[in-house]
Amino acid sequence: MILCEVMIMYSVLVVDDEIRQREAVIRNVDWQRAGFEVVGDAENGIEALDQLEKLEPDLVLTDIKMPLMTGLELARKAREIRPATKFVILSGYDDFEYAQEAFKYNVIRYLLKPVSASELTDEFEKIGAEMNREFDLLKSGGSSEDISLRLEKAEFLLPLLLGTGEDVHASDDLTENAKRLGIIKNDGDCYSVVASKFKTSAGETCTAQHHIDFVNSIINKYALCESFFVNGRIITLVTSDPEEMSTKLRLPVIELVQSAKKLLNQNCTIGISETVSNPSLLALACSQAITARRYTSDGTGSIRYINDQERKSTYEFESAEKSVNKLEQLLKIGSKEEITSFLDEILSGKTREGIDYIIIQILATAHRCVSVLPDGNAAAELFTANNSFTSRLSFDFNEQYKNELVSLCLDARDIIYRSQRHESEALCDHALQIINEEYMNEELSLTDASDRLGVSPNYLSALIKKKKSKNFVTLVTERRMKAASDLLLCTSMKIFEITQKCGYSDQHYFSYCFKKYYGVSPNKYREEHLGARDA
Repeated sequence: MILCEVMIMYSVLVVDDEIRQREAVIRNVDWQRAGFEVVGDAENGIEALDQLEKLEPDLVLTDIKMPLMTGLELARKAREIRPATKFVILSGYDDFEYAQEAFKYNVIRYLLKPVSASELTDEFEKIGAEMNREFDLLKSGGSSEDISLRLEKAEFLLPLLLGTGEDVHASDDLTENAKRLGIIKNDGDCYSVVASKFKTSAGETCTAQHHIDFVNSIINKYALCESFFVNGRIITLVTSDPEEMSTKLRLPVIELVQSAKKLLNQNCTIGISETVSNPSLLALACSQAITARRYTSDGTGSIRYINDQERKSTYEFESAEKSVNKLEQLLKIGSKEEITSFLDEILSGKTREGIDYIIIQILATAHRCVSVLPDGNAAAELFTANNSFTSRLSFDFNEQYKNELVSLCLDARDIIYRSQRHESEALCDHALQIINEEYMNEELSLTDASDRLGVSPNYLSALIKKKKSKNFVTLVTERRMKAASDLLLCTSMKIFEITQKCGYSDQHYFSYCFKKYYGVSPNKYREEHLGARDA
C-alpha cells in the first residue's frame, strides 16, 4: 500500500478578467480551511495557460465569460497540457447542455453566480474532501475487481506478453478469450503495451506490486487496461478501437507522470509500443514498450513511444525470431524435406536487412542445437563441413578476434548514437520549418506537427524544449510576432488584415498577444517606428 505521510494542500490558480472580482475571491475565501493554497492568478485564458505550465496547479477556478478565451475553452486546452488538473467554473448561465459540455474537460463544479466568499469556502471544503478520497484511493491501490477474474486474466495475458503463450491458442481463440474476459469489447479492437517504472526523488527504483492499481486507476478513466508487475516494472495492456488508440493513450500517460509526482513524490518514466491488431504480437509490443522506456534516460521527457526512436517496423525481425524457433523444432524432429521447404519459405521475399538478420539467426540456431549434443565434437564437425559460413567462429578465436568483436560493437554504438542525435536535430529543424512556413495557419498545433513528423506530441514537445529552451506555442507566437512587425513596418495593411495574415482570426486576441510581446499596441508600434524613421 502506498501511504502519504503529510497532509496534501491543493494548489489553485484563479482566473478572471475583472481584477477586483479576482482579488476579492483570492482575499476573502478561506482557502486554508478548505485545504487549498492560491499559487497564482491570471486575467484571461491565454495568461492562464502560461501559468498552468509553470505552476502546475491541482485546480483552476475560472470565470466562464472572458475575452479572448472562455473558461470552457481554457478547460479544454488545459486538459491537453495537464490532464490531472481539475476545474471549477463560475457562470451566469443556467444552461444544462453547457454544463454537460463542461464536465468533459475535468470540470468538477459548475457554480452559478452570484456566489459569496463563504459559499465558495464551503464548496471548496467539499471539493477538497472529494479530492482527498479520490487521491487516497489512488495511493492505496484499492481494486474492486473479483480476484478470480484478475487471476484468469493474468493466466491468459502474461504468457502472451512474455512470449511464452502464442502457440497455445489459435488466433481466433485468442480474440474470443480476450472478449470473454472483458479485455476487449469488439473483434476489431487493437492492443498497445505501456511499460512504467517509478523512482524516488533520490533516484532509487521503487516500482512494486502496489503500483498496479495506481496505474490502472488512471488509465482506466480513458481506456480498458490490465496491468501486471513484471521484472521490476508495471506492464499495462491497453485496448481500444484502432482509430481511437492514439487519442486514448496520450492523456493518461501524461496524467500518470503528473499524479506520480504530486501524490507519491515519485518520478515515473513510461514507454509505449506500436499498436498491434493480434494478441499473438503482444510479446513484440511488450518488448517495444520496455525498450521505449529505456530511451527516456536521454533526458528528453518522461514519456517515449517506440516510434519516436525506431521508425522502421520491427515486425520483420520479430517474424525472423519466430521463424528460427520453428527451425529449432524442425532441426530436432523434422525431416530434411520439411527443413528445406521451411528455409525456402523464410528466405524468400525479404529485404536485405531481413535476409542478413535471418542468416545470423539460422547460424545461431544451428550452433545452439548441435552444441548441446552429448558428442563434444559435433559442433566442430558441423562448422568444418560448412566452412564458408563459419570460418571466423571460435575455432580461430584469439585476442585479435576479440578486439575486432569489441570494435564492431563500439562502432555499432557510435552509429546508433550519431543516428539518434542527427534524427533529433532533424526533427527539431523540421518542426521549425513547419512553424516558419505555416505560422499563418490558425489551426497549426503541436499535435498537427507531430502527426506529420511521425512522432508523439509528448516527444516532440520535450525535444523542442530541450533543444530550444522554449515550447512549441512560444516558437509559433515568436514567428507570428516577427511577421506582424514586418507587415506593420513594411506595408500599409490594416490591423485586421495583418491579424489574419499572422494566423489569428480575432483582432483583439492578436492585439493582446502583440502588446504582451512588444509592450505596445500594434498601432503604437507602427507609429513609434515609422515616426522615428521619418524624423
